[in-house]
Amino acid sequence: MTTILTVDDDREVQDMLSIFLTAEGFEVWQAHDAEQCLTYLEEGRPQPDLIILDISMPGMDGRELCRRIRGLYDQPILFLTGNVEREQKLLSLQAGGDDYMTKPFDHLELLARVHSHLRWSQLLKTYKEPKTQGNKLHFPGLAIDLERLTVSVQDEPVLLMAKELHLLIVLAQNPRRVYHPRQLYELVWNDQSAYNPDVIKTQIYNLRKKIEPDAAGLKYIHTVKGFGYKFEPVTSA
Repeated sequence: MTTILTVDDDREVQDMLSIFLTAEGFEVWQAHDAEQCLTYLEEGRPQPDLIILDISMPGMDGRELCRRIRGLYDQPILFLTGNVEREQKLLSLQAGGDDYMTKPFDHLELLARVHSHLRWSQLLKTYKEPKTQGNKLHFPGLAIDLERLTVSVQDEPVLLMAKELHLLIVLAQNPRRVYHPRQLYELVWNDQSAYNPDVIKTQIYNLRKKIEPDAAGLKYIHTVKGFGYKFEPVTSA
C-alpha cells in the first residue's frame, strides 16, 4: 500500500488529511513535530512514498526540517503553508520541496497533486535497475542515463530530486528547443490548472546549481528572455 507521512502540529489538519488520504486508499502515518518526523526516517522503517509537510511548526520549522529530511529521503515532499507571500513560497521550494499548497486547501486539488508526484516517483523506482544496457544522453561533461534515471557531471554522480530530473530530461531530449514555463509545467507536473511560473523558475535554479558547477564553467540551461528556457549542449559558460 502507498504510504504518506503527514507532518503538522495542528491535529485538526492532521485529522482532515487522514480522512481524505485514507478514503483515497493511502496508508497515512502522522508526525506532529520535526522530532517525530526524523524518528520515522532514521529508525530504519520503510520510507513513506510521499511527505506532506507543514511549514509553520513550533521548534524546527518545515523548511529547516525539509533540509534535514533531504539528507535521508529522496521521494516527493509537498509543502502546506498558510503564507501566501511569493518569496516565502520560493524559499520553501529552495529548501528541497517539490511543490506547495496554501491553506486552506481544496482536498481534490491536494489529491490530484499527490497522485501526480507519486506517478513520477514510481517511475524512478521502476527503472532503478535497468533490464538492458542503459539508453543514455551524452553531452560534454554531462551524461543522463534514461533507464537508470541517473545523472553525472564530469563523471561524478549528481543527486537530483524527481522534478529536477524530469525537467532535465524534457529539456535535454530536445536540445535548442525553447519551452515556455507553462509548457514545462504541463509536461512535468501534468497539471494545467495549477500552473505557477515561480515553481518552474525555482526548480530551474536548483537544477542549474547541481549540473552547472562554477568551477567547471559548464552551462547547459539557458534563459531565452521573454520566451522561456532551452538546453544547449555546450561546454562553457
